[in-house]
Amino acid sequence: MFQVNYAVAAMAIVATLTSFELSAQPFAYISNQLGDSVSIIDTTTAKVVNTVSVSGKPVGVAISPDSKKVYISTPEAQGFAVIDTAKQAVIKTVQVGGGSLGIALSPDGKKIYVADWYKNTVAVIDSETFATVKTISVGQSPSGLVVSPDNHWLYVANRLDDSVSQIDLTDFSIKNTSKVGKHPFGLSIDRKGEKLYVANVQSDNVSVLAANNLKRLATIKVGALPYATALAMHDSRLFVTNQDHGTVSVVDTKTLKEIAVLEVGDKPEGISTHPDDKHVYVANWFDNSVSVIDAQTLKVMNTIKTGAGSRAFGQFISK
Repeated sequence: MFQVNYAVAAMAIVATLTSFELSAQPFAYISNQLGDSVSIIDTTTAKVVNTVSVSGKPVGVAISPDSKKVYISTPEAQGFAVIDTAKQAVIKTVQVGGGSLGIALSPDGKKIYVADWYKNTVAVIDSETFATVKTISVGQSPSGLVVSPDNHWLYVANRLDDSVSQIDLTDFSIKNTSKVGKHPFGLSIDRKGEKLYVANVQSDNVSVLAANNLKRLATIKVGALPYATALAMHDSRLFVTNQDHGTVSVVDTKTLKEIAVLEVGDKPEGISTHPDDKHVYVANWFDNSVSVIDAQTLKVMNTIKTGAGSRAFGQFISK
């Protein structure tokens, strides 16, 4: 007669559940441009658990909604690499052409958007077939990309045009283009899809735009060479990396005033918010590290060593 060893079965169940819990933890994927690699940080232990080789000077990061795939833009390889998060390995490389920089994913995970710095275009790519569906002409040197929560709009920071473009994703037409500060780079949009925040590198400020029509609502002075932005605490606080000052500015999104300046590593650039909405991660390009900020107390809680030239431009933390 078949007999069940309940002790062994129980241990197997516990092991399976433990394995699932570990795999379900949020991870941060940090592109190390000078090291041609991506550091994978377990945000629970605050440790690098693996380093994946990615050639082509990786910069931009986007993660699928189910956290099963990570897309890394590779400017020198003229495209992007696809990392399988379960295997923690590159499973595919895709050529787009030109200088791929900013990268973003649609909220449903069906489309990949890649900004081409040299060709002044954004490629729309099917995430199943990796075929280019559409190529959209935008302003000069497109960099940061962000998609509205309702999947209706794509916003593009055109760095050398000092502008932001608003693209209708139903027909890939440009609805609006609005002038902002000098050399816009990183973008963030709030959860309601109402406000867009634009880091203007050369004018040391952030433009706040109405997301529906790109009307300028405010301009906020921050530190030197602001590169990227992230929202936390139910969108009540905006965090801005100031590359030349080695700091992060914290802005109250109700008053639109800077309320704190936090020292992080040297040349901070990429910034992303943990799914808990309480911790903000900052990639420090010259320090080869990531700073972890408590968004409530406004203190740097940890510094994690990563690889050479950590940029992590985009949304780099899984859910």
